[in-house]
Amino acid sequence: MMAVVMVGALTLAGCGRGSKQDVVNKVKTGMTKEEVEKALGNPDGYDAVEVPLLGKNETLKYNASDGVVVINIQSGKVLAIASGEEKKTDGK
Repeated sequence: MMAVVMVGALTLAGCGRGSKQDVVNKVKTGMTKEEVEKALGNPDGYDAVEVPLLGKNETLKYNASDGVVVINIQSGKVLAIASGEEKKTDGK
């Protein structure tokens, strides 16, 4: 019984934010990373790279019930927001 509860909780973990549109509606260009995390919580995926002359480029990934939303932060501010379907790595 405990295993069923844990699997259900893990399955719903990305669904708590709602749909891609729900996530996108909470984020605006120009917001800070802190504002995004306050609105959406901790990201499900994160990557950062230092870009010469432009500063730190961060990518935050949020799982939604119907796909994924990727938020690009350049020099501390949201630059772009994109949504799509989660890519499968096993070829299915």
